[in-house]
Amino acid sequence: MCTSIFVLMVAVYYLMVAFDNITNPTNPNASNWPFVQGVLSGDGVPANSGFGYRFIDAEWFQVLAYLGIMAGESLTGIFLLVAGILGLKRSGSCPRWGGAQKWTFAGGTLGLAVFFLGFMTIGGNWFIMYLNSKFNGLEPAFQNSVMTVFMLVLVSVVLVGSHLAHEKK
Repeated sequence: MCTSIFVLMVAVYYLMVAFDNITNPTNPNASNWPFVQGVLSGDGVPANSGFGYRFIDAEWFQVLAYLGIMAGESLTGIFLLVAGILGLKRSGSCPRWGGAQKWTFAGGTLGLAVFFLGFMTIGGNWFIMYLNSKFNGLEPAFQNSVMTVFMLVLVSVVLVGSHLAHEKK
């Protein structure tokens, strides 16, 4: 039951992040839109960095990237919400609880695609976010990735433990 509650907490986090980005897209302090534009265009990266060829100023591409981020955050939250609710409902039966965790793994994988692949790998390394004096989201992306990995590890440990306990009976 505790594991399903943690999955629900992570779901609420992702849903809140998505909600903030969807409902307040132009606030530079409360959404990722100005951030995404700044990272993709290289605004804040030193002009002599040698990475100028990587930056994308096309607003249509920036909009697609932002929509992709919001979709990823939203779907992650929805998948984890389903996982947490099903996990609570099925907590009396290890095999039934385990079957519900496909939603956790789907949501967790998607969350890692957004924050680890999207923000840390692509934003951080291809778009040189680590050199960006205005738009550097590597620390929050790392925190979100660690939270998501911890959730996946916790669920995996409980799944393996319940499977081993069930086999001994």
